[in-house]
Amino acid sequence: MKATSFPRLLLLLLVLFTAASASEARDHRRGHGGPANPEIKAYMAQNVLPAVRQQRQKLEPQLSTSDRAQLAIYRTQLQELRQQSQALRQSIKPAGTQAPGTRPEMTEAQKQQFQKLHSDHKVLMQSVGQLGQKYAGDIARLSQELQPQKEKWAADLKELAIKNMTPEQQEKLGQMASRMHHRGGANRFFKPAMFLLMDPSAPSSPERELGNTMVYPNPAVASSQLEYEVKKAGPVTVELLDSRGNALRTVANETKQEKGQHTVQVNISDLPVGTYFYKITTKSGSETRRFVKE
Repeated sequence: MKATSFPRLLLLLLVLFTAASASEARDHRRGHGGPANPEIKAYMAQNVLPAVRQQRQKLEPQLSTSDRAQLAIYRTQLQELRQQSQALRQSIKPAGTQAPGTRPEMTEAQKQQFQKLHSDHKVLMQSVGQLGQKYAGDIARLSQELQPQKEKWAADLKELAIKNMTPEQQEKLGQMASRMHHRGGANRFFKPAMFLLMDPSAPSSPERELGNTMVYPNPAVASSQLEYEVKKAGPVTVELLDSRGNALRTVANETKQEKGQHTVQVNISDLPVGTYFYKITTKSGSETRRFVKE
């Protein structure tokens, strides 16, 4: 009999370990969406994600310059959507005010905001998915290279799961595995959109070299100011990008910028009205910040 594939097993583990009780399951689905078992989380962080990131690093040289820049913008937009969603959830359910087992009431305006965030996220992921189709063959080959590791991960994760399961949960795992055995589906980490969005330059346990960054005024008319904090001295480059991620010019290039707060004043009077980005690059990776020119 074939062993349960890694992606299917992973899905089963996520389902079972987020359902310790009905109320906990509801809270968890509204929260982080990851496995509640700390051993599984630690195993994923120590074994699975570093290997997947290494494969992602192999793909990076094959991406065009414009596609790499566009992905940086997509990551920024996705992070902004997550922050907006989190802020909206907090406004609906302030900490400590929601009774256990009850659903928060939303106003019509809040419902519309959630629908817009959901729609924006869907459109964004569709755009990333379209970009991913250009590299689908390369991603599939990189996924195949990890097949031996996937089989070991599946066995290890299954052992960790069963060790902490009740007999009822073990029976449920067997039933779900049987029903899902014939279903297709690629390893979620190697779906083109998710694989491309993974930042290859980000270390597994990142020590961020940048602190808080801010662009103001936003929107801007004739000039724009970027303020950022360097937490660890080193090379820093700041580029101005257009809405498609194409570099327009370099506005700062320091071979060794000292720790502390820094400000870059940029004349944007020559730019057409539209959306632009600042891309800040350090040794550990890059970050982008969006602003609007009016």
